[in-house]
Amino acid sequence: MKTIRDLFVSAVLALAAGTLTAPAVQAQGADSGGFVLEDIIVTARKREESLQETPVAVSAFDDRELRFRQIRSTDQLADITPNLTFDEASPSSGSSSAGQIFIRGVGQTDFTPVTDPGVGLYVDGVYMARSPGNVMDFVDVERVEVLRGPQGTLFGRNTIGGAILIHTRRPTTDDLYGSVEAEVGDDDLLNVTTKVNYPLGDDLAVNGAFDYIKRDGYVDRRNDGVDTGDRDRYAFRGSALWNVYDTLDAYLTLDFTKVNENGPPTVSGGVNDAQAFGTFGNGLLTSCDEININPDFGVAGPPSFPPPGTGAGTPTPAGCFGPTNTAGEFKSEGTYPVKSEVKTYGGALELEWTVTDWMTVKSITSYREMNMDTSRDGDNTPANIFATKDDFDHEQTSQELQLINTLFDGKVQSLIGAYYFQEDGDNINPVTLPVGALRSGGSYDNESWAGFFQGTWNALDNLALTFGVRYTDDTKRYTPDQIALGDASQGPEQNFFGPTWPNFVGFYLQPAPLPPLAAGDRILTFRESQESYDETTFMGDIAYNFTDDVMVYFRYAEGYKSGGFDQRFAGQTPSGLPSSYDPETTDSYEIGLKSEWFDNTLRVNLAAFHTDYDDLQIIVRETFNPITFNAGEADIDGGELEVTWVPTDALLITASVGYIDAEYDSISSAAQASGVSESNDLVNTPEWSSAVGAAYTFGIGRYGTLTPRVDWIYQDEQYNDAVNTPQLKQDDYNLVNVAVVWDSPDQNWEGRVGVRNATDEEYLITGNSAFTTSASYVEQVYNRPREWWAALKWNF
Repeated sequence: MKTIRDLFVSAVLALAAGTLTAPAVQAQGADSGGFVLEDIIVTARKREESLQETPVAVSAFDDRELRFRQIRSTDQLADITPNLTFDEASPSSGSSSAGQIFIRGVGQTDFTPVTDPGVGLYVDGVYMARSPGNVMDFVDVERVEVLRGPQGTLFGRNTIGGAILIHTRRPTTDDLYGSVEAEVGDDDLLNVTTKVNYPLGDDLAVNGAFDYIKRDGYVDRRNDGVDTGDRDRYAFRGSALWNVYDTLDAYLTLDFTKVNENGPPTVSGGVNDAQAFGTFGNGLLTSCDEININPDFGVAGPPSFPPPGTGAGTPTPAGCFGPTNTAGEFKSEGTYPVKSEVKTYGGALELEWTVTDWMTVKSITSYREMNMDTSRDGDNTPANIFATKDDFDHEQTSQELQLINTLFDGKVQSLIGAYYFQEDGDNINPVTLPVGALRSGGSYDNESWAGFFQGTWNALDNLALTFGVRYTDDTKRYTPDQIALGDASQGPEQNFFGPTWPNFVGFYLQPAPLPPLAAGDRILTFRESQESYDETTFMGDIAYNFTDDVMVYFRYAEGYKSGGFDQRFAGQTPSGLPSSYDPETTDSYEIGLKSEWFDNTLRVNLAAFHTDYDDLQIIVRETFNPITFNAGEADIDGGELEVTWVPTDALLITASVGYIDAEYDSISSAAQASGVSESNDLVNTPEWSSAVGAAYTFGIGRYGTLTPRVDWIYQDEQYNDAVNTPQLKQDDYNLVNVAVVWDSPDQNWEGRVGVRNATDEEYLITGNSAFTTSASYVEQVYNRPREWWAALKWNF
């Protein structure tokens, strides 16, 4: 890594000196005729333009490149995109479909509807507001764009870290065509995908795609035989494109995805049996022998009992489950039922009216629903320490209008827009503890509207100036529906407090405990709370072309992520109402270079940035319940380098490097009280990330062509929570992926075989910790071990 680091630092220093530098971008495609450095069209500024002419840090990948590089779903984009972290699961959700996305150190780890993501995910221009369902397989994708840095002017709130744009393949009236693909692999992998494009005349065409994937899990729950980390899902996507008139096009999309799995592959990272629930949970086990404990634990002796504060002043004995008593990366001793059932579906209608040769009006109308039903064993032990369920129903509607102008013979391009978004739903999550049970969660009803403008003036043939502004008004409403269940779900013999529920806010935070709540008592008042936020954000950039192939730019952009409410409470609050938190904002400064060299065979894109991050929202534990705080301020510096080189039409080399230097400037007293200090690392923010790949294509006579490809991926160490829990530190790791692609001479057949994680590296993906709180547990998610696969595709 030393050589790569030296090269990268040298490039950034050159940028600072005013010579070289630039943003991130990317690659191209290949067919049986060989590799070429293609001109990639992106919509990072909501208009089609060349990637190399767009003064934004963008990585773009087409469908074929994603397949060649073994990128099957949205979370795997982090393998090939610098400074992107995309964890496939939010463990506390109990689902492998609720990912955590961070770009340049900005994102969000929580999945609840009262906490907004920090990176926007868009499919065909439609914003996916909630993280459940954001881990999607690429079914019929034409192109994926990853935009780094705040994108608030055009894409709105909650793109404070960046945005991921997924463009599906549109129907064409040219021909009837399609494909059928089958894939098999280890862990009984079976993946079948069918696609078809069908013209219905000169002005109307439809297409559709269906994908089914099933695979065994790789974490074994020894006590019930369930394997977690499995895949069992299917998806359908269809669209219609109708040229209503010469000047009016209508584009309709419909999609449906169903997930029916056992949940993320969580394992125990240890139990703090000196804390309340760890002690109580161990205490409910009459002996370790009673549970036929796995020899991997190597534990003997009595359970931790009596509970804290009731002993004779001496430490309690080590419990059956303690800080170091874990079953390893791929085994779980959990007994609480687990499941992950998620449905997402919706539709969108895009109308584009060409009013004149210089004015276009576009409308995007969408409606979506998401339903999630999950159950999880947070401690992953037979002891009743911490378990949750989530019943999450979500609906959203959005409407966007755009007025697109090209004036003065192309000298000025402008976009004037208005946006409306509304979402509502319920998220009820029962929590089961050794001291009883409670029902957390509630209902929400949020609205947002915005007006925006962005204009570019081509002042000279080689100089362009862009200015943008957006005004956003958000209204958040939340109604807690939270009840103490006492021993209702566990029985008196499983509850130290009998039919009452201790008021934990009083118990932990006030000198005199509040009276206990009886089963059926409300924890918070059943009443709607409302908060309103508004923000005006600006952006501006200057782009200068030294030649047709070399552009440098400077960009300033502001980002805004809405505030909200907390929804998890262990006891009453003084007001009886939920607490709230403020919006967070970023100011980003970026300088970059986009360039092509040697007759367009070498593409080099660079970016260096500085971000002022204010009122950043973090998740910490108040007692045992996660709470969102405005932590304070942080500075984030870094850069990205992306290189694509086609020295011959038979050889392709790609490389990318990302660097982040992030640190807190100040920490709020609330965050400090929860264990966050200025020396802590920001969540999901590795210092270095890189990827290098090489592919070589050659003919095999009348049998077509073969293209072997090797990819190396590096991720630096990082923490998965704000308090930097040691068990949630992900060490640095290297991945090696290998694949061989065969194309028939007539392009009707394609075969692929490959190995992902060829060196069988083990590394932590994500996790969740309440180790230093009464909840006592740590849960971890590790990667799937080395996997092989083989696929055959028929094009017709």
